[in-house]
Amino acid sequence: MRSKNDSKRKTDVNAKKRNLKSQKESVGNGGRLQNLLDWDVEWSNRFASFMQSKLPGVTAMFENKFMEISGNEYIWFPALAVLYFMHPLVHKQLPMNAILALAFDSAVILIIKAFVRRKRPPTRNPDYFTAIGPDQYSFPSGHASRTVLISFIFTQINPLYGNGYLNFVASLLIWSWSISVCFSRMLNGRHHLLDVVTGAVIGFVEGSLVISALWMSSEKAENILKFIYYDQDN
Repeated sequence: MRSKNDSKRKTDVNAKKRNLKSQKESVGNGGRLQNLLDWDVEWSNRFASFMQSKLPGVTAMFENKFMEISGNEYIWFPALAVLYFMHPLVHKQLPMNAILALAFDSAVILIIKAFVRRKRPPTRNPDYFTAIGPDQYSFPSGHASRTVLISFIFTQINPLYGNGYLNFVASLLIWSWSISVCFSRMLNGRHHLLDVVTGAVIGFVEGSLVISALWMSSEKAENILKFIYYDQDN
């Protein structure tokens, strides 16, 4: 009887030790995550303060509403749809694939935001478009992922690709725009540094995936337009 009680006590003691160890590991992981978030906030504030004090002219350019609006999905989806239906002036493949890529990006970003739920920093310049649903959260930056994705696709599938000089200039311009939008998200107080960097990485990964595995052929893009017109006729 005594041996059974001793065995039970040992089992209980071991269970308590395991629970205590698990709790310590959980606290340790939570502490490391909090340290990372604190570091992110600190360096985001330092960057914003440095730009505002040392480069006020550049900061004012980044804080321009054009930066926020030009990277917004509410602008890009209608714009790409218009380009798609500008038949036969515009090749259908690029806008069709860009629409699908942006839809994929929006889904990925919204799912992550809904799961992480990181609050946005105190804003210095509110967005023109009101954030709704999961988009009200900060991590990751949808503007960063979107603009990097668009720039990546345009650089890889560029109508000017055969012309070295024009291709270089066009790529330089669109990547300058993308980087400027990313900077503006921090300087406007809409995102922290980690939000923007993670968003940019997601945009690169999505762009690689779209180009390598999900890219729609010219025939399929044209067939979608024919299907829409056929549906209207019937």
